[in-house]
Amino acid sequence: MTDKDLQKAREEAARLKLNGAELLLETKDETIMHVCNGIGPEWFPADLRKAIDALHPSLKTVAIIHDLAYYFGDGTAKDFKKANADFAANGVKIADDRYGWYNPLRYIARHEARKFAKLCDIAGSIAYSKAIKEREEADNASD
Repeated sequence: MTDKDLQKAREEAARLKLNGAELLLETKDETIMHVCNGIGPEWFPADLRKAIDALHPSLKTVAIIHDLAYYFGDGTAKDFKKANADFAANGVKIADDRYGWYNPLRYIARHEARKFAKLCDIAGSIAYSKAIKEREEADNASD
């Protein structure tokens, strides 16, 4: 992600009042660049995540907020489910903003956002826990 990509994501999150936008707006660039890895779990090869990003451009900002929500999570099941529900809700907001009601891409993007959120519900708990652990270790190292 470039500085320009990050600025664009921040502008989009603020303009659309995305759920969790404050995470993107208030987190330091260095932390975002470290934590956010594109659409898909960290264990996916980088080339695969880049391909998913290219196939789902409307979900890039959504994925950044989602990665930050995992990183700054509190470790509860409620928080985990909220991060994933926000992924779906934000994906729908962006799809509706980018594509007119008559454009099939609007409905495809909405479906993909919901599908990815459901996949996170099913298989994302390990990534969620790992992100929190990484943040806690970084916090302890800086103390």
